[in-house]
Amino acid sequence: LLSGGVTPDEAELERPAIYTFHSVVARGWRKGRLMIAGDAAHQTPPFMGQGMCAGIRDASNLAWKLADVVRGLAPDALLDTYETERSPHVREFIEAAVRLGGVIQTTDPQAARERDEQMLASPMAFTTPQPRLGPGRHDGVEPAGSIGEQPALADGRRLDDLAGYRHALLIEGAFAIEARALLDDRARVDDRIAVIVADGPAAGWLARLGVRAVLLRPDRYVGGTARDAVGLDTLLGAARAGSPATPRPG
Repeated sequence: LLSGGVTPDEAELERPAIYTFHSVVARGWRKGRLMIAGDAAHQTPPFMGQGMCAGIRDASNLAWKLADVVRGLAPDALLDTYETERSPHVREFIEAAVRLGGVIQTTDPQAARERDEQMLASPMAFTTPQPRLGPGRHDGVEPAGSIGEQPALADGRRLDDLAGYRHALLIEGAFAIEARALLDDRARVDDRIAVIVADGPAAGWLARLGVRAVLLRPDRYVGGTARDAVGLDTLLGAARAGSPATPRPG
């Protein structure tokens, strides 16, 4: 393998090692007050660079849920949505990494030539998966469970600059006026929900989704969307209660 760059006369091979990659997902990420995350919950081959990314997503998913439960703002059952959401999501990345590893590591010269020709002809032949979360703390209707955008407002500020580490309700301007009484109800909207009136690119995102409001969780996955006052009332109620959202029929 090294003969094209170095010969035995030029260097001494001190240690060869065969490394075995693992692709595993644990069954049971929670037992009472004990949680596992990162490599303790799942291991992936390195071919997509997603191992650390998956661990960060675990922490982001779990952190706000733990905070709400510890503060008494959500039931303990909210923590059970950690595994149900994350396990299917990370499994899709692991399976993609295994497939990509087969492409990268092929030892068949003809297969390697065909691979190289295909990649040269179409550099975008492989795309990174964008899986939705499994069932849990979202209403289950697309785009709920998908990673949200980080839209800018007309003045250039990003959504996170205004929302911080809270739920963010991005709402169409006219809809915010129509629903003013609902938004002003402190039993529905508290300091865990930042209400942001969409303009500029943020309004464009709502238009592309075909909705009038979107609720983004603290980990910036979409919790649900609304097209009318009834849907908005449901969104705010679910965020306020901190309980697992009831899936809506598709």
